[in-house]
Amino acid sequence: MPASAKDNNGLANQRGMTDELTVCAAAFFRSIGKDVTTSEEFVMIASLELKWMSPSDAKLLLRTLLSKGIMEKKGEYIRTAKDLSGVDLPLAYKPSKEVLDMIHSGPSPAPAPKKEADPDMFHILMGVASENGIQTRDFVPICSKIQKRLDIDIAAAALLVLRDKGVDISPYVERVYSSISGAQ
Repeated sequence: MPASAKDNNGLANQRGMTDELTVCAAAFFRSIGKDVTTSEEFVMIASLELKWMSPSDAKLLLRTLLSKGIMEKKGEYIRTAKDLSGVDLPLAYKPSKEVLDMIHSGPSPAPAPKKEADPDMFHILMGVASENGIQTRDFVPICSKIQKRLDIDIAAAALLVLRDKGVDISPYVERVYSSISGAQ
């Protein structure tokens, strides 16, 4: 009998964590005001706008929500697997320490190896920076700092720097995205 009580208690704890993950998904989608997003948008909003966690933890959270069936991915888009409009949310919700512990030690698949874009893409963007009057000695350290802070590929960081300096990055976005997503 103690064994079954222990099993039921473990099941209750597992349900509690799943319930909080459901609350987490509901809170995310209510905060963005729409019912669909992309992986990249989820990571950026959960980490930078909502300030829930680091970008790498947001990736783990997304992976966990997908693996638990709380969210689902169709093509490039992510949405909740069921209607969460009836979920009660605490005011100013932020995932608990238990959620963060679970995404680090839970049954989520092992993190994928660090993906790197085609190294030539960063060199191309360095050339674009030079053509637009941004010196390489300034450009590279800024890109490196953003790469480390956001835990993103150096080419993606270069796009952010170029955009912030007023350079039209539209001709390069798809190429950087393709080189990063193809490296997975």
